[in-house]
Amino acid sequence: MAREVAQRSSLLATIGAIFNKNGAAMSPSRSLHFLLVAIAITLLAVAAHPLIPERQHSLVPHADSTIILAPYGDAMQGGPSHSEWVGPQEDYHWRCRVEPEGDYVFCGINLLLSEDNLHGLDLTDFEAFELQLETPGHNQDVQFFMRHYDERYSNPDDNNSAQFNKFDIKAGELGGTLRIGFDELSLADWWSSARDLPRELRRPAFHNVIAIGIGYAQALEPGHYDVIIKEASFVGEWISAATWYLSILLIWLVGLGAWGTHRLVLLSRITRRHRRQLDILSNRNAQLKEETDRYKQLSTRDPLTGAYNRYGFEQRLSQMIHQNEFQPISLILLDVDHFKTFNDTYGHDAGDKVLRQLVNLLDQYTRKQDVLCRWGGEEFLLLCPNTDAKSAVVLAEKIRQLVSEARIEMDEQVRLTASFGVCQIRAGEPYIDAFVRTDRALYQAKDQGRNRVMLCPEATFTGARTSG
Repeated sequence: MAREVAQRSSLLATIGAIFNKNGAAMSPSRSLHFLLVAIAITLLAVAAHPLIPERQHSLVPHADSTIILAPYGDAMQGGPSHSEWVGPQEDYHWRCRVEPEGDYVFCGINLLLSEDNLHGLDLTDFEAFELQLETPGHNQDVQFFMRHYDERYSNPDDNNSAQFNKFDIKAGELGGTLRIGFDELSLADWWSSARDLPRELRRPAFHNVIAIGIGYAQALEPGHYDVIIKEASFVGEWISAATWYLSILLIWLVGLGAWGTHRLVLLSRITRRHRRQLDILSNRNAQLKEETDRYKQLSTRDPLTGAYNRYGFEQRLSQMIHQNEFQPISLILLDVDHFKTFNDTYGHDAGDKVLRQLVNLLDQYTRKQDVLCRWGGEEFLLLCPNTDAKSAVVLAEKIRQLVSEARIEMDEQVRLTASFGVCQIRAGEPYIDAFVRTDRALYQAKDQGRNRVMLCPEATFTGARTSG
């Protein structure tokens, strides 16, 4: 009951939130009356669910399906208990007669729901069993049980192989109608312990119930133990509270959708009038953005190679210096050896081709975070964030080897080399000072024969690799 009240409150809160969000768009003069009527109907529908009659499948006194009444006792096995009818079977008055001789084992009555003990009732749409019993002349506890047949563990030749789900009824609970929820049933220990079943088969099942029954689970003293079954039936909701309230909510959503569609139709004319103006403005904005991007590209990129120009390079460097996560930062300055001679021999178009190929090579073998700048002519400056002097020397040497091994296809295969200067920017050092040190290292590489990597002498790292 508490769960159903919570579901009602949640439903009403959801509907209220919908109207708080959408109510401003409604016309009070045309919609207020309809809204009040709809809310009133909704409140009635919410309150009506508990009043909906339950689904019921009766067994006693009027059976909705064929049942076979079968008392059982242990007398046929030499025990002291005899199960028998008192009066006509239609009175459902049954007695367990326990004799003085022998040890009590079992005594009860089955209500068989299947003629072949294989195909019973599917009770998955029900949630409980309602039972009204009278036990004149004694005050003993009784046990309600339900047998379920599943070919994965049941054997048609063994009546005890059907799953045995039970609920123990105390004597004080027998006054009036007793409602036993299916979730209160549990497997009998004697049944589950005799079978090595996987977890999914060790829980009560209800899709093929072949019998229910009432019996005595505890030892009985000699005497007569009468039970009169007044009523017995399976019960359950025709529609669950969750489904009922969800249906109400869906009706509201469909109604709001229809209302929204109507509003959209009314607003479509205005939308069409404005759409053309918006398209014109959007096209103009796209053109302006395209021109802005083009001018930005021209202002920060070298038009020949696509590498950054000095202005774009200095912008990126300034950003990195002010963000500590890019420290340390190193500079690699490279210059193509004898490039003027190459231009004089093969022409400037060939020189331009060499510079573009060099930039493509650097793009392939440097990181995405590295910044490449065409510093001037055949001179390029590579900014390496998160790189110390030692790592920058290793990278420069790798690039030097790649350049020297590259072949330029002209009328003949041409081989070029490059010289490198490397320097790590010191903490707090102006960028121009670090560049001057890098430039000096480059000229040392030139003076010492070109095609080599030189680390600026002020750096703390020593042992830069060189190649002749």
